[in-house]
Amino acid sequence: MVGKLTPDYMLSASRIPVLMGLSPYATQNELLKEMVDLVHNGIKPPAWAGNEATEWGNRLEPIVLAEAARRLNLKNVKFDHGEPFFHPTLELACSLDGTGDGAGTVKTDVSSLIYCANAPQIDITGPGVLEAKVTSAFPEDSPPSHRGPLQLQAQMMCTGAAWGCIATLYRGIELRLFIYGEDEMMQRRIAEAVDDFERRKRDIDWYPVISSDDADVAFSNVDQGAPPLDLDALNASLLVSDLLKARADKVDAEDRIDAAQAAIKEIMGNHDAAIATVGNMKYQVGWGMRHYKAAPERITPPKAAYSVRSKTLAIKELP
Repeated sequence: MVGKLTPDYMLSASRIPVLMGLSPYATQNELLKEMVDLVHNGIKPPAWAGNEATEWGNRLEPIVLAEAARRLNLKNVKFDHGEPFFHPTLELACSLDGTGDGAGTVKTDVSSLIYCANAPQIDITGPGVLEAKVTSAFPEDSPPSHRGPLQLQAQMMCTGAAWGCIATLYRGIELRLFIYGEDEMMQRRIAEAVDDFERRKRDIDWYPVISSDDADVAFSNVDQGAPPLDLDALNASLLVSDLLKARADKVDAEDRIDAAQAAIKEIMGNHDAAIATVGNMKYQVGWGMRHYKAAPERITPPKAAYSVRSKTLAIKELP
């Protein structure tokens, strides 16, 4: 593992799942804001130091790659690429865990934990790219889009390789090799998404928001002095009605929850469990103790002043 090699201002293969809206860890607007902040405002993304899981992934990567190369009988294997690879026409770059030259075709061989992922058999003759993954997930017959397949296709686009392998170590005890050939349709979709992203980055054109939090990311600043929007003219007043009703329903539901819990707790007294039948189902109600370890006194360091967009809409009745 040589660390980040690709430029901050350019999309990298590892970010393609986010770009395609298929990452559980970040949204398209979060990715776009990071790039907009860098390109338009000179704000660099904060460096990420990693965690326990990524540290073990880095340590195990050479072992995973070596075993993948052995099972596939690869030649000219290289695990220490110190330079990024760039797509010839797209604003796309990648770094590689490893490469190797294969020969012949490969078919799925469950006994050897080798899986042809996007074709019945795949020709691995010539150079291919190797991507190592270490996960706590249970073994699967094909990895999800965010854990390698999209990244691998982008790496193939940047290097010109015709095949690639995602070597995934599951829970530290089972290594599965997923072999992919070039997927022209997927690579075309990636290319279109990269070009669209570059346009959005240039024009600061946000993606459709997928949640309230995502809207906070896309529209993180306020135009001071701008007149109020007329939601009636925009045929959007019904949304305000829905929000008001939902908040009222939430308050009512919270009051009912509190009243029911108070009544049940009064009946249970000092018992930590109770049994109840509701319809055809039997439930256990638990009211136990939470235990907290002693913690040393902490002094919060000072913070510089800053502003963020409020996460909750404030609604008040007008005269």
